[in-house]
Amino acid sequence: MIKSESSKFGKPLYILYPGDYFASKDDCIIGTITGTCIVICLYDPQRGIGGMGHFIVPGSIGTSGIISDEIASSGVTSIEYLLGEIVKLGGDRRFLRAKVFGAGYLNSGKAEEIKLSDSNIRFINEYFLIENISVERSDLGGDFRRRIYFSVKDGVIYRQILQNNEESSEFIKLEQEYVDIQFRNKKKSGRIILFE
Repeated sequence: MIKSESSKFGKPLYILYPGDYFASKDDCIIGTITGTCIVICLYDPQRGIGGMGHFIVPGSIGTSGIISDEIASSGVTSIEYLLGEIVKLGGDRRFLRAKVFGAGYLNSGKAEEIKLSDSNIRFINEYFLIENISVERSDLGGDFRRRIYFSVKDGVIYRQILQNNEESSEFIKLEQEYVDIQFRNKKKSGRIILFE
């Protein structure tokens, strides 16, 4: 993650790299670019606390659902880290709202890539259903990248579709490295614990 004090928004800007998460109660913007990964923005509108996570579930989830699926545990862990940070700052899980983006298939729409995208979308939908967190906005799938900016205090999202990969070439490389690492480590995941 990098921080910039001056941004076009007139607020501090935190840029997340793939695999990062960050939460704040300050009036700031959190941004990233996503392709195959999922970006989750969570916020507590009553307290003006929010955060963003950028991650991937490394593989296809089985028919038994995310609670008993080892591959899904990495996604659950990623979200729980973000939730934990928001709660530490004073956020209340009962009032959290979510906005989710990404899970695109970008390499000519190969069958295994579409299957991975669908699996990540299924994961995110199941997770928020189980956790009873309202998803206010969802922009998932497709064959393009998204630039996301999230205003922490009010939960406003600025989303831009990126057709030109040159604009996000650094993120393309970083996301591919992150995805490769997650797939190599997918058998090292542990038990899933969903909090009530």
